[in-house]
Amino acid sequence: MQARPLGQYMPGGLVGFLALLATVGSFASADAQVIRGTIRAQEGQAPVPGARVTVTDSVSTVLAEAVSGPDGKFIVAFSANRRFVVGVRKIGWQPSFSDLITAAATDTMLVDFLVPAEPTVLAVAEINANAAKTLTSRALAEAKRKGWKVYSPEVVNRFRDVAGSFTDLMREAGTSGIVIGKDDCVRSVRSNRCLTFVVDGQPAGTNVFIHPRDIDFYAVLSASESAVIWGDRAPWGAIVVYTRMYTEKPKP
Repeated sequence: MQARPLGQYMPGGLVGFLALLATVGSFASADAQVIRGTIRAQEGQAPVPGARVTVTDSVSTVLAEAVSGPDGKFIVAFSANRRFVVGVRKIGWQPSFSDLITAAATDTMLVDFLVPAEPTVLAVAEINANAAKTLTSRALAEAKRKGWKVYSPEVVNRFRDVAGSFTDLMREAGTSGIVIGKDDCVRSVRSNRCLTFVVDGQPAGTNVFIHPRDIDFYAVLSASESAVIWGDRAPWGAIVVYTRMYTEKPKP
C-alpha cells in the first residue's frame, strides 16, 4: 500500500501535514470508520501527548473526538457516510487540519500529523508586558499632569541598589516635605501626621514594606491632593508608589 498526502492547511503561514494510509476492512465494527494515528512535532518529530483530535464533517458537525496519549497515539471510531476533516489542536502548537476526506464506511485509516510549535505562552507574556508598560507609563504621565511631586524611575534607579529599604531610598533621593520617624511612620512636615502609602493605586496603610528594587517611581501628595482621590483612606497626604511588577521582574 502506498501513502498519499491529503494536503496542507496554511492559514497565515501555519502548515499542517497529514499522510494517510487506507486499508479496506473494519477495525472496530462493520459499520464504523476508524482512524488510528500519531501526532508528532514537526521539528524533531517527538510525540505530542494531550493533543485533541477532532473529526468533523463539511459543515463542522463533530463526528468523533480523542486525545493523544503519552506516545502521541490516538484512535477514533465513527459512523458517517460523508466527507470529513481531521483536525489537531493543542495549546502551544499551531492547529493542523487535513483536507476533506472521502473514505468507505468500513475503512481503517492510519494517519501521521506533524504539527509545528507555536510560542503561545511567550506571545501572551509579551502582550501582557507591553500592556503593563503602557499602564505604568500612563500612570507616570498622569501623575506629572496633576502636578504631583514625582520621583521618576530615573531618580529611583540611581539609589535603588544602595538603599536597604524604601525609607532609605526616600532619604537618599532627598524626598522633601516628609519626616521619616523611627516607627516607620512617614510624616508630613506640615501637619506632623502619618502619610498613607498607596501602592499601585490601592491605599495600603501607614506602614508598608516595599523593597527598593520593586519600585518604579513614587510621588508625594499633600493632604488636599490625597483626600480628593481617596477620601478618609488617605486624609493627611499620601506616598503613591508604582512597582515594577508591571514592567519587569525584580533583579535577583
